[in-house]
Amino acid sequence: ASSTMRRTRCARSKEASRRGRARPDKRCVTSPRATAEPSSSSSPRRVVVLGGGFGGLYTALRLDSLEWAGETRPEITVVDRAEAFVFKPLLYELVNETLEPWEVAPMFEELLKPTKVTHVKGEVVSFEPEDRGTTRDGTPYSATGGSITLGDGTTLAYDYLVLALGTSTSDGGVAGARECAVALNTAEDAVRIAGVLGELERAGRDARVAVIGGGLSGVELASVIAERLNGKSTNGVVDVITPNKRVMATAPPGQREAALRVLEKARVNVVGGRVMRLDKVANDEETVSTASKITLADDDGTEGVETYDLVCWTVGQRAETPSDWPVATTPARKIKTDATLRVNGHSRIYAVGDASSSSAEVMNADWDHLPSTAQVAFQQADYAAWNIWASMNGRTELPFRYQHLGDMMVLGSLDAAVAFPVGDITLEGPAAAALRRLAYLYRMPTNEHRLKLGSKWIQDGIETFQKDPVGFLEDIRKSIPFAR
Repeated sequence: ASSTMRRTRCARSKEASRRGRARPDKRCVTSPRATAEPSSSSSPRRVVVLGGGFGGLYTALRLDSLEWAGETRPEITVVDRAEAFVFKPLLYELVNETLEPWEVAPMFEELLKPTKVTHVKGEVVSFEPEDRGTTRDGTPYSATGGSITLGDGTTLAYDYLVLALGTSTSDGGVAGARECAVALNTAEDAVRIAGVLGELERAGRDARVAVIGGGLSGVELASVIAERLNGKSTNGVVDVITPNKRVMATAPPGQREAALRVLEKARVNVVGGRVMRLDKVANDEETVSTASKITLADDDGTEGVETYDLVCWTVGQRAETPSDWPVATTPARKIKTDATLRVNGHSRIYAVGDASSSSAEVMNADWDHLPSTAQVAFQQADYAAWNIWASMNGRTELPFRYQHLGDMMVLGSLDAAVAFPVGDITLEGPAAAALRRLAYLYRMPTNEHRLKLGSKWIQDGIETFQKDPVGFLEDIRKSIPFAR
C-alpha cells in the first residue's frame, strides 16, 4: 500500500513540475540521470554565481535553502560588480520618490546576513574550466570545475558555476547616446533622474523630457515623470520617441489601452521618428547638466532637432556574455543551454535569466524566446538551484518549464495596469497599484527584507492617514473596483 501511495504521489509531483505549477517533491526523484561526484577532499564543494540580479541572487538563495545532508552543503558565492541588489521593477518609485533607495536596492551584505551565501564585489573578466576542450562542431565543453578571474586579478575556484550576468544597455549605434542619455538600470540612474527633475522644479522651470523607446519600460518611465511634472507645473513636456509612433506593440490589448489613457490624460506626446544622434547643450545658468539635443529623422529622411533638459534611454538591451568566453552562444550573445538550464557542453555550468538563450525549441514552450523579465529569472532560479542540488546528490534533474503569470506595469504613484495571464483581463488604477506592490513585496529576496519593507509600508500608510484621513479613505475607495 505504501508503495502504491508513493507512486501516486510521485506521478502527481512530476505532472505538477512539468506544468510549472509546483516545485518538485525531493522524495520522488529517482532514476538518477546525473552521477553524484563526491569531493576528493574534505573541503565543501564551491558554487559560484556570476551576477547578483534576479536570476543569480535568487538561484544562490534557493540553493542555500535546500536540504543538505551532513557535510554536503556547498560554499555559495555571488559575484557582482555592485554592492547592492536592484529590484528593477521598483526603480520607478525612486524616480517619483515614493520609496527610498534602501527599499529598492538593499545592500548584499545586509540581505545575505541571515544566509550562508557570501558576496564578492568584482568585475568578472573570464572563467576557465580545468579540462576545457572543444567538440568537432566547435562547442566548448568541460566536465569538472575551474577558476574565475576578476578585474583586480583575484581568482576564485569553482566546482559548479552559474552564469547570470544579465543584460546591459546598448546605444544601438546612435552617436552621443552614451554621453547624453540616462538609462534606467540602477538605483543611481533613478536617483539621477529624480535629481534633475528636482533641480528643474526648484528653479521654477518647465521641464522638457524625452523618453527614447515606446516599450513597456519607456511608457512606465514617461508616465511616472509626467505625473511628477504635472504635480509641480502645468507646462512640463514629456515626449515618448519611437520610430513608428506606436507604443507597447506586443503588450496585451487591455494593458496597452490602459497605458494609452494614462499617457493622454498626462499630456504625454508620442513622437514618431528615428533618433540619428544626440549632442550635449553648452552649460550655462539656464541649462541643467543633462540638457541635450536630439536629431530625429522622419519617414522621408527629413531631419529635425529638438532640445530637452533630460533624455532617458529605454531601448537596446543586449546580453553581457563576452565573445571570448568558452560557451556556445546565439547571434544575440545569449548562452545556449539544454532544457535543464545546463550550458551546452558543460557538465557543471548553468545559465539563467537574460544570459540564457531560453529558446522555445529547447524548452518546449509556446514562445519563440522567453521574455527578458524578472518572472522568467525567478522561475529559472528555482530550477537551476534544484538541478545543481540534484547533480551533486545523484538525483534526476528537471527540465525548465515557464509559466506566464501575467504582466504588471506602473503608471503613477497610485496607478498601474496588471494584465492577467488568462484572457484579455486587465486590472487598472489604484487596485492594480496595490496588487503590484503586494506582488513585489512577496517576491523580495529574503523574509527579513520582506518584513522590514512591509513594516515600513504599513507605517507610511498610518502616517498618510494621520495627515489626510479623508484623502486616504478616498484613495482606498478608488482602489475597490465595484465602489467606483
